[in-house]
Amino acid sequence: MSISLYTRISEELARRIAGGVYAVGAVLPSENALAEEFDASRHTLRAALRQLQDLGLIARRRGSGTVVTAARPKAGFSQSLRSLEDLVQLAARTPRTILQVQEIVADLELAARLGVGPGTRWLRFASTRGTPGQAPVVWTELYVDAHYKGVRKLARQHPDRLVSELIEEHYGRRIASVEQTISACAMPAAVAGELQVTPESPGLLILRHYKDQAGQIVEASCSYHPAGRYEFSTTLIREH
Repeated sequence: MSISLYTRISEELARRIAGGVYAVGAVLPSENALAEEFDASRHTLRAALRQLQDLGLIARRRGSGTVVTAARPKAGFSQSLRSLEDLVQLAARTPRTILQVQEIVADLELAARLGVGPGTRWLRFASTRGTPGQAPVVWTELYVDAHYKGVRKLARQHPDRLVSELIEEHYGRRIASVEQTISACAMPAAVAGELQVTPESPGLLILRHYKDQAGQIVEASCSYHPAGRYEFSTTLIREH
C-alpha cells in the first residue's frame, strides 16, 4: 500500500522528536523550511503537522512557531463504547501470544473481507490472548500495512499493548477511528483447536478496521471469541 507524503513526513518528524533531535520545548523549523526539506507543498506539510498535533507531540502557537510538547504520543484512546479505552484495557489485562508472523499479498477473498485493495502487502499476525494456564479467550488475525515492518519486533516486545498504539508511538501515524463489526460465527477448525473448543461451535467474530484521518486502513483484525468467553454490552439512551 502506498503511504502518503504527509504521513511519511509526520513519521520522520516523530522519529526526530522521539530521538531527541527536537527536544521537548524546542521549536521546529519553520513551515517553509520543512516544506523545502521534504519537497512538499504547505498544504501537505500542514497535514503532517496536524497528525503530530493530534498525537500530542507538538503545539502550534501563533507568533511562536511549532513547539514540541512531548517525546511520545499521549496515551492510547479513551473509550466507553464510543472510544477504545475498553480495548486498550483488555490488551493490558490479557497479554498477546504471537504464534506466527508472515508477510502476505491480499488475494481477492481477503481483500474483500478486509476492505483493502487486491495485491496489497500486509504483515499477518496470528495470536491469542488470555490468562496463562487457562484456555485463550480470543484468536486474532491482525493485518498491518507492510510499510510498518518494524512493528513485528515491537509487538513481541510489548505483548500488553495494541499494535495500533505502537504504530502511533514509533511511526507518528495517528489512528483516527476504528470501525467495528460483530457477528455470530461457527468456529473454524484451525481456530477451534487453538481455543480448545469444538469445531463449528458457536462464537463471535469481531472485524475491526483501524483508519487514519484520511480514512486509509492502517490495520485490520479478525477476532474469534468462543461462546461464554466474551461479553459485549452497550447502553441505549432514549433521546426524547
